[in-house]
Amino acid sequence: MAPDDLDAAQAIGEPRELWTVGYGSWPARERADRLASALSARGVTLLADVRLAPCSSDLDPSRTYGPRGWHLRASGSGEGIVPLLAQSGISYEWFVELGNPQRQDPAMAVLRSHLDDPSAGWPVHRGLSRLADRVRTPGAVVALLCACADPARCHRSLIADALADRHFGGLLAVRDVRTGGRLR
Repeated sequence: MAPDDLDAAQAIGEPRELWTVGYGSWPARERADRLASALSARGVTLLADVRLAPCSSDLDPSRTYGPRGWHLRASGSGEGIVPLLAQSGISYEWFVELGNPQRQDPAMAVLRSHLDDPSAGWPVHRGLSRLADRVRTPGAVVALLCACADPARCHRSLIADALADRHFGGLLAVRDVRTGGRLR
């Protein structure tokens, strides 16, 4: 997408950017605080969690099994990602429909198949529509969250590409929260 195309999209009210972040690149003890700080630095107003389950996949009982600070905790305990983000003025929404249905499939074949078939009624399409609505909200700055450190190997890149192509005619820049670099 050329810069002129982005300027034209902005002029007609289309969003310019979608951010993406994977918390797996930060040390576990620092990741919740670093996530909130990085999102704030980019002006993010909504964190769209696209993990299939809003908790760590590393819940090995032999290694202090249980919730971690970057998990979703809606108990009102003041712990977890939701209250931490709220302190920074960032809303949180879980998009379960956008989770990778086959975590153990590095090629993401099932997700790709679902995305390739918009008329089949797969939940991913409902999730894309919801996400597009959030991105179009005036003043909203949205970031996709997953655990994967490398956006090129994460399903959130497939989600971002599908969102940009289907709902924004390709006129949506996708950027990495950690580096600020353009991914699309």
